[in-house]
Amino acid sequence: MSTLKKSLLSLSIASILAAPLAANAEDFGTISANAALTTDYYFRGISQTGNDGAIQGGFDWNHDSGVYAGVWASNVDFGETHIEVDTYIGFANDIGDSGFAYDVSLLRYNYNDAEYETNELTFALSYSYFSASYSYADDWYDTGESSNYFALGFDYDLPKDFALSASIGQSFGDAYDKKKMGTATDFDYIDYKIGVSKDYYGVNWDLSYIGSDLNSKECDAYVGGGSICDDRVILTVSKSIDDISQSSEGSDLPITANVALVTDYYFRGISQTGNDGAIQGGFDWSHDSGLYVGIWGSNVDFAPTHLEVDTYIGFANDIGESGFAYDVSLLRYNYNDAEYETNELTFALSYSYFSAAYSYSDDWYDSGDASNYLALGFDYDLPSEFALSASIGQSFGDAYEVSGGTDFDYVDYKLGVSKDFAGVNFDLSYVGNDLNSKECNAYVGGGSICDDRFILSISKGF
Repeated sequence: MSTLKKSLLSLSIASILAAPLAANAEDFGTISANAALTTDYYFRGISQTGNDGAIQGGFDWNHDSGVYAGVWASNVDFGETHIEVDTYIGFANDIGDSGFAYDVSLLRYNYNDAEYETNELTFALSYSYFSASYSYADDWYDTGESSNYFALGFDYDLPKDFALSASIGQSFGDAYDKKKMGTATDFDYIDYKIGVSKDYYGVNWDLSYIGSDLNSKECDAYVGGGSICDDRVILTVSKSIDDISQSSEGSDLPITANVALVTDYYFRGISQTGNDGAIQGGFDWSHDSGLYVGIWGSNVDFAPTHLEVDTYIGFANDIGESGFAYDVSLLRYNYNDAEYETNELTFALSYSYFSAAYSYSDDWYDSGDASNYLALGFDYDLPSEFALSASIGQSFGDAYEVSGGTDFDYVDYKLGVSKDFAGVNFDLSYVGNDLNSKECNAYVGGGSICDDRFILSISKGF
């Protein structure tokens, strides 16, 4: 089991065990959630996604005493590594009535397919608009050497509900000393950021200018990619909810958000992440007429592609008082570093516990061939507020015929049980398809990604 899957499983077990306490103890604390789409994931002035976009989000538990813990994830682009999941615990509080506040935390950076997990201890102090922090790791990214990071920050409310933020940081220590051509080189460096943000329709929009004092030659020698240290402008769209136990129903804000951590991103029975976990989330705008548009993202593992961002528009409504409802949508699958963006039109109909959908694409993943997908679904409320879901789908058409005339039309299936605990949805599903390993390898180039498997999902919509 990968480190990422262990992290997600540990999180789910802890959350499930904590849920009864949340329901029965007023002093349990609160769980919050956050989701973000950003044009680049930067960390201390260096892009973690090869100057590409990122989907990010997580969950936090906060107690009135000041104790907190959380998990946060983002896609990354470090060779075979495509997801980062950070887990942390800390204590934050005011220092009497002085106006000062402190925060002490321990954070662990976790990655799939990598051995350089890192623990970092941070001490932070804030007063009025200003903040200062110091972070220390004794084994920075499996180098066996220490890292120090010192940062100063400034946050100020501007007129018209805009907000200004600025920061500067210094990375230094043995972990930044490299030997190149037999000569010791010091790569201690400074990073900086200045940004302006504003909440609009319940969503935060942040435009920031960030960079570092590493030139292209130094960046290439230090991290192996000169352009990822370049100064750049980053747009981040984010949304958070302070207490997920509070229902968001009845909100007059037309934009909603969702975030999920899953042990595997499967699509029509086939893993899109090489049997590894995923961070997923997005934003939706809906109108009373039934019109809606949205954007949703997930990390994927189609080298060199590591990010999928889907955009869609649709119209959904009831058919009079018949009990039937329909949904017509057009979705575009978008990927970084890939030419196989795809448009797909879907017609769906539902009645009571049952649903049916048909999807069509005239150019499936840049194959030039048509794809058809027919699916049937069933959703039923079980006792004790559990929910059962089941589906079966058929993929067919010219896009599933490969050279030699072999037909790879296939059936996929899913059976799952879900339940809300303390405002978070936990879903455990068994998924698979009727492709054997030889067929899977011939069709998509990886036999194991078609294997039947259990998938755990932890999600929240807000």
